[in-house]
Amino acid sequence: MSAMIRTEVDGVPTLVAPTVGPRRAGLVFRVGQADETLARRGITHLVEHLALHPIGGSAYHHNGSTGLTATTFYVQGDDGDIVDFLARVTRSLTEPDTGRLPAERDVLRTEEHGRGTGPTRDLPLWRYGAQGYGLVSYPEWGLHAITPDDVRAWAAAHFTLDNAVLWIAGDGVPAGLRLHLPSGRRLPVPAATSTLPVAPAFFASGGPHTAVDAVVPESPAALVYAHLLQRRLHRSLRLEGGLSYTTAVEYAERGDGQAVLSAYADALPDKQGAVLGGFVDVLAGLFAVPAADAEVATARATAVREAAAPDAAANELPTQAFRLLTGRPLGDAASEVEELRAVTAEAAHEVARAVRATALLMTPPGGAQWAGYTQAPIASETRAGGRGHVPVGGGGPTIHVGDDGVSAVDTDGKIATVRFAECAAVLVNPDGSRVVIGHDGMVVVVEPARYADLHAGTIDRRVPAELLVPMPGRPSESSPESAPVSARRRRLVPAWRDWLMPAWLRVGALGLVTVVVGGAALAYTVGMIAGVAQVRVLGLIGGWLIAGWVGRAFLRAWSAQRAGS
Repeated sequence: MSAMIRTEVDGVPTLVAPTVGPRRAGLVFRVGQADETLARRGITHLVEHLALHPIGGSAYHHNGSTGLTATTFYVQGDDGDIVDFLARVTRSLTEPDTGRLPAERDVLRTEEHGRGTGPTRDLPLWRYGAQGYGLVSYPEWGLHAITPDDVRAWAAAHFTLDNAVLWIAGDGVPAGLRLHLPSGRRLPVPAATSTLPVAPAFFASGGPHTAVDAVVPESPAALVYAHLLQRRLHRSLRLEGGLSYTTAVEYAERGDGQAVLSAYADALPDKQGAVLGGFVDVLAGLFAVPAADAEVATARATAVREAAAPDAAANELPTQAFRLLTGRPLGDAASEVEELRAVTAEAAHEVARAVRATALLMTPPGGAQWAGYTQAPIASETRAGGRGHVPVGGGGPTIHVGDDGVSAVDTDGKIATVRFAECAAVLVNPDGSRVVIGHDGMVVVVEPARYADLHAGTIDRRVPAELLVPMPGRPSESSPESAPVSARRRRLVPAWRDWLMPAWLRVGALGLVTVVVGGAALAYTVGMIAGVAQVRVLGLIGGWLIAGWVGRAFLRAWSAQRAGS
């Protein structure tokens, strides 16, 4: 197992390790989505795109990625390719082509629309709120407000020699390699915030799936525990129960000495309760009793096998670069293998206790109070000052706007409050409505058109101008009748989806597909019964399943369109 060496290029710490694969390199900066604000969400991703645009026609493979706390520019090729890419991308970062802003905004909107949202994307929001590590749960709304000056200032502050680490998988630093970056300073990772008064906690999502995340000290034992959890979930929910198709566990270092352990299991709607029960049982079992030595040995062997792979030193370079960026001690493949082999059942059990103490569980509707989890806050405890504004004709929340904040109180008395001192962003919609989002993730939707004596300026003048984010259209889920606390349970849909396919067109298209598919399935069924069509049971079942799925989507879209009209 070959060792990694450390050197420098233009003052940038550089890690080099031999590889049996293609020669490649990555320039990593200590800045990511968690460093942004909600009002400028997407600025790091935008800078990444602007930096890569001039290199778009190059023959060699290259890419960029914007993570939570690091942004990486990656290249694969020969020495000349690496030298060319890093020289051009660093020059581009030093002098961003802000004339490309409108085009790259559209590219990023299209990218987000195509990417969609994963079933666990709301977990960070519920743990951290609308700031720091929680921002990954939100769309890149800041793209609408970012100016050329914003881009230049962000690049100058974050993409510097002192805030970077370079890694190279190959036989050394290519001759002539230069990094054209200004001096700066190394930035610490953001401090973690929390919206959870107690843990373990849960929130009920709108889907059938179950997931959990927990914050634990980063350690070899935590990695072994992740393999233990993966094996038990797979055995319980897939092999024995036949309840889930996918069970997945991820271990990710956060950069502050802590790591996030997350796990997920999918489910059919009629199996969601059984999957939740089995999932919770697996977590409880690992917490209650240390795993047997033989089981730990199997998990340990899996972790060791990954760490001791033939190209392990090269594959480990991105992780080691991130550790160096965040001021943590460097390791190497050989030492990691030895540390993993030393993990005991008691050490893994200590991780299980930490998981229980910090767990945030995402459940299907119904929750998990029965399992000892406390519901995460879905409403505010107090409301803002100021008199109440009642909607004309009723049927909506009472809005209170005072000097300290804004509140919505629904007909059941539930309160959603955003204090102006804790405001993350105000989405300014063309129809005059305002979506006020607090650092704790709470949302208040204000519809001045529905209130005789309420004006948008009442809110706008009470928050700093940089928090007002102009939107090209209205997020489809921020309708007037949305319960004041419901917006914390789900992300607002990016408004540009309505540009690409308006709601009425979605309803019409889904309705047409429902009629066509359902009609075909019905006709085939009748033909089989009458003996004029060949009997194909699997095809028939598949046709009805597709018809049912499309029909359900049509009903959801139709209901949403009626609610927003």
